Amino acid sequence: MEYKSPELQAYIEEVVKVSRGLIDAIIITKPDGTPIANVNSIDVNPDYLAAAISAVSGVISSVLEVMDMGDFRRAHVELKDKRYLYVVPYRGDYVALITKPNPNLGFIDLLLDIYFKEV
Repeated sequence: MEYKSPELQAYIEEVVKVSRGLIDAIIITKPDGTPIANVNSIDVNPDYLAAAISAVSGVISSVLEVMDMGDFRRAHVELKDKRYLYVVPYRGDYVALITKPNPNLGFIDLLLDIYFKEV
């Protein structure tokens, strides 16, 4: 995959390193589903993941807008195999990550707060 942002690529590589093995995949994608940066240790196609994240984040935003509740700050979903999918808005883009099974969720939340906090 050709990365559109070497800076963001290096940034998420650092996040994966600091996660102490708790992150299997992390991607930064534009709202239209274009992947910008990706680190992936599992068999997930980054283009498909980016498109799915775009659709999921759009649905969440639309539902919250209809309910007049603003936009979302973070979404996470428990997957069947005890992994978690997180989606976080970040500087006009979306960060999505998939954890290893049975992660320390507090640590993942802390990493997201430190590295992807909106200012």
